[in-house]
Amino acid sequence: MTIATAVPPSVEGERGGVRDTRDRRFTLACYATGQLVLLGWWLAFHPGLMSPDSVTYVAHVTTGPWVAGQSVAYDALLGLSLRVTGDLSPVTLAQTAAMAAALAHLAGALRSLGVRGRGLLAALGCAVLSPPLGAFTVTMWKDVPFTVCAVLAAGTAVRLATGPAVVRRAAGPRDTLRNRVLKGGWTWDPRLAALGAELAGLGLFRNNGFLVALIAAILLLPLLPAARRPLAAVASAAAVATPLLLLGAGYPAMGIAPPSRSFAYQTVFGDLAVAYGERPRLFDREQRTLLATIAPLYVWRRGATCQTMARVFFDPAFSHSRAEQRISDVLELWRGLLVRAPGVMLSARVCRAALAWQVGSTSGEPGGELYRFSLRDPRLPDGWAGTPAASAMRQRPFSAGLRAAGLSALDASTVRQLEWLLWRAPFWCYLGYAAAVLAWRRTGSGAALAGAAVVAGQQLGVILTNTAPDFRFMVAPIFVGVLLVPLLLREVRPLPPRR
Repeated sequence: MTIATAVPPSVEGERGGVRDTRDRRFTLACYATGQLVLLGWWLAFHPGLMSPDSVTYVAHVTTGPWVAGQSVAYDALLGLSLRVTGDLSPVTLAQTAAMAAALAHLAGALRSLGVRGRGLLAALGCAVLSPPLGAFTVTMWKDVPFTVCAVLAAGTAVRLATGPAVVRRAAGPRDTLRNRVLKGGWTWDPRLAALGAELAGLGLFRNNGFLVALIAAILLLPLLPAARRPLAAVASAAAVATPLLLLGAGYPAMGIAPPSRSFAYQTVFGDLAVAYGERPRLFDREQRTLLATIAPLYVWRRGATCQTMARVFFDPAFSHSRAEQRISDVLELWRGLLVRAPGVMLSARVCRAALAWQVGSTSGEPGGELYRFSLRDPRLPDGWAGTPAASAMRQRPFSAGLRAAGLSALDASTVRQLEWLLWRAPFWCYLGYAAAVLAWRRTGSGAALAGAAVVAGQQLGVILTNTAPDFRFMVAPIFVGVLLVPLLLREVRPLPPRR
């Protein structure tokens, strides 16, 4: 006969307090580990690695004009740092702190599934020690805060799926005003608001990031059944409406010009180049004339690689002014080809998104060379000599030894045989999915699947928006995938939720 012994409330409270203390200590240890290692990368590459995009960001907030073709939020951070401190290094230092906090947040969420803390701490340490991921974190790219938001969203999604009911119907007459505001008598979980802010950040730090946020939210709906309606509202308002309203009305009201339509639809020009190169007979005389008014036909043939649209869109003979004037005709041509030859157009998109789904390297294919980092000082525009921006955008490492070690590690990591492991996300995506499914089968909890849904959102979003094989577009899935690996190493048993 089994005797069930009730646990006194005081003992239960003591256990909960011990668990809370252990959780805080673990999260703090994860943050300290990540921050310490990332600080080393920051000291090695102070004030941070830069690219031509970095110059564009700074130009927006200094010499102008300020165009919303990049991330207005990231531009503003750089401009504020330059104005207050005269330097840009505070932004990259803040990136290390934000990334360490995001990884600690995700690790803490995964620990609630019963995974050993040592395994998660080791995985986090490997992630920040990885030369591609460490150097990425200290690069002046809008993609860094975008990645931080994606990692945070994955952690919050796991916590929402492991905790108590996300929303519940209020019992009795209490909170009547709130109940009237929230139709159906639902009370609000602040973690859902946090997820909304994180999804909104995806759209604020990358103009097409709202698609990633939207796809991730759709994938989360069946995994968070108690929060479907509020999650749909959050995704619609925070993740989609906010970035689009800012682009359409908010930024112009602040004097920030909207991006040109040709820039916004640059992937369309890549699709047309592939279609013209592979099946020129799809284009009649009038349509070939349209292409020729924008760039010579040999440019379209030369740029007909499905790996990147840069070979046609950034060719010196490509006229961006005429592309802008004829953008309506170009879009009409693209839509017609989508109806007449959907296979060609879909193939071009899938090929260009190989960075997101193909484990092996595409470096041997035309335009398939993976873009990594710019390790030299960027080329500055004429007239910048002697300006605060020019001096702020020069490498000033705190330690020559650390810089040499960082450069050596990056150089060693570029061995082609390691590209699939260190620089490409698909392997980590699939490994993370396997870990999440295994945890679900063992426990019946879809919490790990909720974290993987954010990865899937980015993987699918890249198929719609990718322009070139750039490593930075798929960094978040690598971080999340590495932290999901410990779920494969032992049986996962979710801890009882706090109430």
